[in-house]
Amino acid sequence: MKTRVDILVFGATGFTGKFTVRQLALLTKEKYLDITWGIAGRSKEKLENLVRDIRNTGLDIKNVPVIECDVDNEESLKNMTRVTKVVINCTGVNIILSPKIVKGCIETRTHYVDISSEIFHILSLYRSYNKPAKNANVLVIPSCGFSSIPIEAGMIHLDKKFKGTLHSVECYVEHFSPTSLPIEPLGHSGTWTSCVHVLLTLKESLSLKKEILPKSKEPKAEKIKRPFFFHNNGQLWFPWPGVENDTVQMSQQHLYEESGKKPIHFNAYTTFEKWYYFFIILGMYIYYYLCNFKCFAKLLINYPRVFTFGFISEKGPTNEMTQKLKFRFLLNGVGWEAGDQNCEPTKTMSVKVSGRDPYDSTAIAVIMSAITIIKESSNIPKGGVLMPGAAFHKTDLVDRLMNNGYTIEVLK
Repeated sequence: MKTRVDILVFGATGFTGKFTVRQLALLTKEKYLDITWGIAGRSKEKLENLVRDIRNTGLDIKNVPVIECDVDNEESLKNMTRVTKVVINCTGVNIILSPKIVKGCIETRTHYVDISSEIFHILSLYRSYNKPAKNANVLVIPSCGFSSIPIEAGMIHLDKKFKGTLHSVECYVEHFSPTSLPIEPLGHSGTWTSCVHVLLTLKESLSLKKEILPKSKEPKAEKIKRPFFFHNNGQLWFPWPGVENDTVQMSQQHLYEESGKKPIHFNAYTTFEKWYYFFIILGMYIYYYLCNFKCFAKLLINYPRVFTFGFISEKGPTNEMTQKLKFRFLLNGVGWEAGDQNCEPTKTMSVKVSGRDPYDSTAIAVIMSAITIIKESSNIPKGGVLMPGAAFHKTDLVDRLMNNGYTIEVLK
């Protein structure tokens, strides 16, 4: 293929890949007319069927390049990565597949973004490819989906609007879903498989954290030291299990090293809509210990609906169900007005990031990340493995998200 495109979606026929392709088709027809794109995956037949399905929905997409690529074939990967400026990786499991794709991107000078939420994958990419990516002037930005982009966008917006010195941020994550019996799936088995691999690599992740994540010389604010369970506004909260506590820290450390900007302390928490959902925490602890037996880990992956009591399935949630899902990230910031910082911080400000349908929101997040790389290269570091908050700190990513389905607002 000789035609070079701006964005290429790899893993386009997967569950999240299809959401990404549909959103990309829509956005490039209505708003981003100058952005060219293509799709790639293991099966050319499935890719062509996807293009046909999108056309059947009324989107008149023409001449979309379709590339068959074998992730286990190095030359095949290079042939794919060299025809685009940015690869959006929607394949999984990231721990297994993504390093090969990143290696190909670096060798062909192609930028890379993905939607991962596996901390071992993210830290491994940083350890193995940060220096090669810097030397090649290639951006490798993992975790550009849900929920890293909403949180990092909220951090960027809060920092810009604070008009003082932001010291610490507490983030409260809430998801809202319809509850009915029998239980309808709320997630896809691919997400569950990634979760199982997080359990399998937890010990290695903790070791990598000690190696890579620096400890701030500043003591954490007292307010941000929370017990495992605590009450706030009439709800019971506990630590957010996602990667964002670590990725935000990596973003803040990068900004400090590059510009001397004082790192912002950050912690995220979440809650459950129903009290009996808290048994999920107990279940995950049990699954973690049982994953020491490889045969049990295989059972978790092969029978997601059984082990999640119907919340996860191979088919994933229906379109009707995803449209009913909602999310909200409330970021409460504390700091100082311009001036003396020797006293206790007294200025406060909150930013709320909200929206619907986490799958469409993931697609929009990773697409806007790729478009921002293309359109604002002068406002982004030249290369390296970067977290979204460090990569997009000086860009208009927040505005792009707000113009495409996200609500990001300062609360009075």
